[in-house]
Amino acid sequence: MKYHPDLNDSKDAKREFQEIMAAYEEILLEYEFVRENLRYRQDVEDVIRTERAKVQQRVRAKEAKLRREKERFEQSEWHDILLFFKYFFNGLAILLSILAVLVPILLAILIEPIILFATIYFLVIGGFMLIYIYKRRKRWFRLGKFNTSWKDIRDFFKMPPSKPSVDVCCYTKGRIADGKPYTIELLKTLGITLRNTGVMDHGARYKNSVKRVVMPRSIKAQFWHRMLSLIKLSTIFLCLFLVPIDSILWRFIVGIMAGGLFSVIICLIVGVKSKANYLFTPGLIVKLAIWIFVLLKISIIGPGLNIQLTTSLYAVLAMLLFLLDMAFDLIMGLFPFYSKFFKPIIKQGKVLNGLYQDGYQNYQELPVYSVLFPLYNWLF
Repeated sequence: MKYHPDLNDSKDAKREFQEIMAAYEEILLEYEFVRENLRYRQDVEDVIRTERAKVQQRVRAKEAKLRREKERFEQSEWHDILLFFKYFFNGLAILLSILAVLVPILLAILIEPIILFATIYFLVIGGFMLIYIYKRRKRWFRLGKFNTSWKDIRDFFKMPPSKPSVDVCCYTKGRIADGKPYTIELLKTLGITLRNTGVMDHGARYKNSVKRVVMPRSIKAQFWHRMLSLIKLSTIFLCLFLVPIDSILWRFIVGIMAGGLFSVIICLIVGVKSKANYLFTPGLIVKLAIWIFVLLKISIIGPGLNIQLTTSLYAVLAMLLFLLDMAFDLIMGLFPFYSKFFKPIIKQGKVLNGLYQDGYQNYQELPVYSVLFPLYNWLF
């Protein structure tokens, strides 16, 4: 205002006023604009930096969770079994790939060349499989290390020397618990959290309370429990090859029944209680009865006992594996005696019976898992 021509009579007032206005518009206003932009950019960078830190924290937390789950699985009883099957199937893949390449060629040489064209499909598949295996040759048989060592296998067949103990064996009458104890793990579902973020992205998380009960055991009971595991496995294996039934599934079921019968007889003879009798609950028996009934309905009886490989068979097995537990809970959950389905038929002692009365059970009633878990614990 000092140099405004209306207020200043100097002849240079107009020129000086214009220079001041140009400086204000071109420098000061631009500086304010740049400063505002810098402040906005800084705010954006702070937001991005904060969000990036949050994302990195979530990624680290997820990686830590996956690492814990992997470590927990590697220490679990399922690790060695699944690892063994991985090695087995990788070796089987090599054998089948070689046979797929060699058999068509040998048949063409020994019988008739035209067979090579009829079986060229197997040769191509076998060739691609061998190439696939060759590219992964460095890792094909490096799938991990077994937790069970040869020493553990040798120790399976021989008992360690006796050690002093004041506990009484839970499996043999009048014996001191001088052997390795048997641990039973029970759980109780405290709550279920459902997650649903879309049609194909949903799940449930169970919040469980886990109790581990250590059962004192004598060397005699420990020895016969191991022998019973071998007898069960051997019986199932022999039935798969020797029982004159067409269906391999029924041979497996017969092997389980025969192994269970032999186990009961041996336990009565040697005076040792089974360590797996806590698994036999009314709920498990009802489900086993449903399995047997359904398989009998889809089987052809006489001559032999056969289950034909049809689409209906796969549908029935899928329903038994994935829907039986849900249907059982929905129907039986309506009755007031529902909780009694998860309590063992044979009394288990004061501590275990108290936990069962408090709502604990042997395992989570989940599809497939409710079939594999009791079978594994019964065998081993």
